Amino acid sequence: MKKFIIILPLLIIIIVVAFFAMKDKNVSATDVLENVDFNAENPTVTIFSIDTDKKEIVTEIEIPEKTQQELIKAFQKAKFKKTTINATEYDYRIKMTLNAGYAMFLDSDKKSLTILSTHPDIPDKNYAIVNDNDFFSILEKATK
Repeated sequence: MKKFIIILPLLIIIIVVAFFAMKDKNVSATDVLENVDFNAENPTVTIFSIDTDKKEIVTEIEIPEKTQQELIKAFQKAKFKKTTINATEYDYRIKMTLNAGYAMFLDSDKKSLTILSTHPDIPDKNYAIVNDNDFFSILEKATK
């Protein structure tokens, strides 16, 4: 009985610490994009700017293939954290075509994104980018 009294509080402490450690854990791009293969042939990035103050709210931005590859590599090395996002503040819609098409909305000011689900019964996923690995600086240069 004495062992149980000593072990139970220690076990509870370990579980609580593990829970909080997992809650604040940063995740990688392979965790964010479902079944992604960054080694797929002919990867591309299509970018659309979103500006509700303009007549044409959504505008496609042409970017060179080299810049597309830089964006993919930066995204692959970035770190993310789950979050909630206000859907009215996005300034880009991006589609990365790797082994599949991955669509997302980005808020470059808040460095956050929403990965759009391809399944109607699975909700979209929201993330803050905690280490963008120069993704946003590359994006900014490409969209000017």
